[in-house]
Order: sequence, then C-alpha cells, then structure tokens
Amino acid sequence: MPFSLYLAIAILLVLSHAVPSAPRIRACLVGHLGRKGFLVVYSLVSLAVLAAFVHGYRTVDSAGWLFEPPLSAREAAVLLMPVAILLVVGRLTTRAGSTGEARRPTGIYRISRYPGSTGLLLWASLHLLATGDVRRLVLFAAMAAIALSAIVKNEMVLRRSGAATARDFLIGTSILPGIAIARGRQKWPRGEIGWWRPTLAAAIYAAILWAHPMLFGVDPAPWLR
Repeated sequence: MPFSLYLAIAILLVLSHAVPSAPRIRACLVGHLGRKGFLVVYSLVSLAVLAAFVHGYRTVDSAGWLFEPPLSAREAAVLLMPVAILLVVGRLTTRAGSTGEARRPTGIYRISRYPGSTGLLLWASLHLLATGDVRRLVLFAAMAAIALSAIVKNEMVLRRSGAATARDFLIGTSILPGIAIARGRQKWPRGEIGWWRPTLAAAIYAAILWAHPMLFGVDPAPWLR
C-alpha cells in the first residue's frame, strides 16, 4: 500500500471516532437513527475503518525512519506502561456516569477524570517517543489524536453542563493522574480499586512484554531477558 493512502486511512480513523462523538453531531445522528441505530452504524463504520488501517499498517511501503529514539525513551515506556494499562483496565471495569451528569468519582476516577482516554494517550505518547520509524509514528499519532479528541470533547460537555454533579466532578478530579490527590481535592481510592485490577493490569503488562517481540518485531526490554 502506498504511504499516502496509509496516512489517509489513519486520518479517517481519527475522524471516524472524533466526528460522530461530537455532541451536536451525535445528537443529530441519534435523532435520525435512534440510539441503537446510531450505535450499530457507528460500530460498523469504526470496525471497517479499523480493519482498513490494520491492513494498511501491515502492507504499507516502508517510509523509513524519522529519528533514532534514545534508550531513555524506551526505558520510560517500559516503566510507565503499567500506569497506562491500569488506567485503561480501571476504566473498563468501573461504572461511570454520563458525561454531562457525572456521578461522584470513585475508584480509578479519583486518580484521573478520564482514565481510559488518559491511559490511551499516555500509551501512545510513550510509544511516540520510543519509536522512530514513520509507519509506527503514524499508528501512535492516530491513537494519541483519538484519545485527545475524546478528552477535549468530554471536558467541553462537562464544562457546559449546568448539573451540580458535573461541576463537583470537575472540581474534585484532574485529567492528569494523581494531581487532584496531590492537591488534596481527592482521596486515594484504597479499597475502591481492589487488588484484582492492579493484578490484572500487571498480568496484561507481562503478557505484552513477552509477546511484543513476536507481534511487533521489537523487544522493548532486552535488558530484562
């Protein structure tokens, strides 16, 4: 696949997530398709674009290297990836309120206001710094753009909401992990996260480290082997 086409699909991937989830566009689409219809169409379009992107990633012509990442960037990725994985695991396993009517922050939401998107953004940013070839840079730039667009969208909706719960949620949480806790606006979740979420995150992290050389051709931590 030509690199220009691969890049175009990457941009389409970002737009397929960012545009339909924009509040006014989403409301318009739900009004025409219904909630279930919107979710079905959105899911089908997202999967189709994702499949095209995966195919493009596997078959794109080599675009060379943009820079040689320093060893410190790879070490930082290895050290901080568990945080990103825990944020994503916490988001997937913790119930949240709707964007405009956020519930009282519990569990992982005490650590980050948008744990899933923040975890994905951290994941992508670490890999952008530790990856120098253009093909992977496009991949992780697309991931970062999707995560950042979700954070911006949710932040705008919360700030425009007149609900007291949304206002309290903004005051009592932070986008960057741990900032609200460090400033005394939030308490450490303690038992709300439990032991099994960090254990699951650690298991996923170990599996990624083990499988990374086979799946992606790059050993992120050769000094550990």
